[in-house]
Amino acid sequence: MSWHFIRVKIEFVKVLIAGVGHPNLKDLSFGQVLLPHLKQQNWTKDFDLENLSFGAIAVLQWFQDYPGKYDRVVFVSAAERTGRKPGTLEVNQWKFAPLDEVAVQESVAESVTGIISLDNLMMILQYFKALPPEVVVLDLEPVDSNIGFECSPEITARFDEFSEIVRRACDVEDGNKNE
Repeated sequence: MSWHFIRVKIEFVKVLIAGVGHPNLKDLSFGQVLLPHLKQQNWTKDFDLENLSFGAIAVLQWFQDYPGKYDRVVFVSAAERTGRKPGTLEVNQWKFAPLDEVAVQESVAESVTGIISLDNLMMILQYFKALPPEVVVLDLEPVDSNIGFECSPEITARFDEFSEIVRRACDVEDGNKNE
């Protein structure tokens, strides 16, 4: 009897799911409000779920504290954009397009004043090379952006649907959940 050994290299992908949102503005809070719902689900140790709803410079420093920790980041956020139907959730790969330095400086200036903006955040993180190679952005068109601690009933009723979309963006299928 002879034994044959096969060397297998298993690589794990470390994924960050980051909620980004305006505190207390109903659906504009979507990224941070969906996080507790996501945290109730089963995720492997290869997933971190964080609320990054603070200034872009602080988020940049947070990423710089952990260089190379993540292979993929999935940002979950909401923004009012022209031409989108309320309640639409767009899922896009971040393209790492060339940046205009003046626009980056304007984003930094806005961020320092406390404005929470996914657009500013993405531009600043890209400029300072703080993003991993794979970035997915889930961007919701709000139904209601008035003052309030919870998302609108129309959005809250779809949290399970949105959770599945987040899982697909992470390449996690429902049957592959590990505890």
